[in-house]
Amino acid sequence: MNPLLSSMRRQPLMPWLIVLQITVACAILCNTLFLLAQQAGPLLIDDGIADKEVIIIDQIVRPDGNWSAAQGSAGAAALAHIPGVKHATAVVGAPMRETLTMVYDLKSHTGASAMVSGFIGNQLIDTLGLRLSRGRDFTDNEYSDLQMGDDGNAATTPIIITEALGRALFEGNPVGQPLTSGDGGSHYVVVGVVAHLLRYQLSELDDGKAEYAILLPRRPAGLPLLSFVLRTDADQRDAVIKAVPGVLQSTYAGQMAKSFNPVVSSYEQLRSNGLRNRRAAVWLLLTVNLVVATITLIGIASLSGYWIQQRTRQIGIRRALGATRMQVMRHFLAENLLLTSAGLVMGLVLALVINQWLMQHYELPRLPWAYLLVAGGLMLLLGQLAVTAPARRAAQLPPASATRSV
Repeated sequence: MNPLLSSMRRQPLMPWLIVLQITVACAILCNTLFLLAQQAGPLLIDDGIADKEVIIIDQIVRPDGNWSAAQGSAGAAALAHIPGVKHATAVVGAPMRETLTMVYDLKSHTGASAMVSGFIGNQLIDTLGLRLSRGRDFTDNEYSDLQMGDDGNAATTPIIITEALGRALFEGNPVGQPLTSGDGGSHYVVVGVVAHLLRYQLSELDDGKAEYAILLPRRPAGLPLLSFVLRTDADQRDAVIKAVPGVLQSTYAGQMAKSFNPVVSSYEQLRSNGLRNRRAAVWLLLTVNLVVATITLIGIASLSGYWIQQRTRQIGIRRALGATRMQVMRHFLAENLLLTSAGLVMGLVLALVINQWLMQHYELPRLPWAYLLVAGGLMLLLGQLAVTAPARRAAQLPPASATRSV
């Protein structure tokens, strides 16, 4: 350590510049990598829906009252008769649409709790193309008409949850496990588990909660807004989309508000539009991380190269005294490792300070320790890569020419 520290004490400017650069770069990378993971997570998970087959119909508004369950069923029956449609159902909580949302506060006997999105409709597993991984689907006699506030009764409501929600609320198999609402007034029991299902609240997809969703055996009723989900043959999807407006007009002639045009779109298109901003954020953060890493690599290489060049005579003397090329390279690599480690300590502290500020002003979650480790490992790797070329050039200098250098 003494040879390393002595050279730093003689020329302190270059070491401090390297440490400062690593400190700033580490603090930035820790937080931008975390933000990148937050934004990219929902884009990478399986949403569970047969995206090339599903059509979403939303924003069917009744201006002078509420739609009844019978009217919803009549619309679903009419839509099911369109050639190419395999399943059709009225829903509350249309995927990728936030026109009308149902949010449930669930608590398990383990004490774990979660705010979840509720999907309401008939035979949603088949209609959305979900995969049932455990338990069973709802039976016909479990379905009932939705009445706002009806979950506050003493009866136990069967629900189907996602695997991600099951892991968050239970230990082991969730099937058969009881749940209550946050205030304890409503009671549920898990009868089935689907592998994946993405929430429709696009602002609630971060922090590993993108699949906090449940299915309930309810038929939409008593609401001024009506929505449908259709599942079609993939090659007939576009033809079905064109046919839907005519079927709606003939089914609900004079009952739909003229000032609201129903939204008819493929789930694939809605997902693309709904996650556009998130994809843009991912590309922006990727660019930021690559730019920071590149600038850090070039900066360390430049500063280290200049500092090594200033010690050419010292290198020549060491070579003349018998130091091998590998020993010279190891010296500069160890020197850089020491500087990088010092910069990392300060950079990780600065990263936590920045994260605290972001938590207070932008409600960003706490920075997990894993990102500190990832950013630290990346900075160590960049530091060693950056100094390798200057160290190799220094080690290859002949002792005679090095000692003649000024």
